[in-house]
Amino acid sequence: MSLREIGAEAGQRNTGAARYHFGSKEGLVAAVLEHRMVPVNEHRLTLLADLADDDLRGLTEAFVYPLSEQLGDVGRPSWYLRFVLQAAFVQGSPASGTFTEPWTRGMKELRDRFESALAAAGVPPAARPDRWTLFAGFVTHALADREQAIQQAPERPLTPRAAFLAHVVDAAVAIAAAPVTHVNQQRRLA
Repeated sequence: MSLREIGAEAGQRNTGAARYHFGSKEGLVAAVLEHRMVPVNEHRLTLLADLADDDLRGLTEAFVYPLSEQLGDVGRPSWYLRFVLQAAFVQGSPASGTFTEPWTRGMKELRDRFESALAAAGVPPAARPDRWTLFAGFVTHALADREQAIQQAPERPLTPRAAFLAHVVDAAVAIAAAPVTHVNQQRRLA
């Protein structure tokens, strides 16, 4: 979608306003991300300050809990986490994994320390990039799905937030630290 189309969808008569203020679609995406991620980053850095590098559960909590603050609530819906999933496909946006902005410092530190935690858990170096992708994708999708469910409440019963987040942390730790099956040991599916 072009910036002109975004402006039209937003009901702007001046469909060039987004280009004027943000320069490009990447600039618009970065501005939305920065607006929401500054407090997430600050909370994440606070949590990371007290953790050992190989504390996989603590690192997972530092990923999940600050981001979960963006979920919204019944009667106060949010679309942010679903936006983040789509923003990851905008080439060059901070959501695509380039942690170069000051407000992505917590995510960069978490990503770097995650590597140490995977090493301590016995995950071989070749498997670690995929584990990060699976881990981060699972958490972001789980939170985006919860965001959607909140928007649909009360039609869809919700697990209490604290229990849901504990389930997400448990599953994410399991994804990260799962035993590695070597390719030559896998059963062949014919």
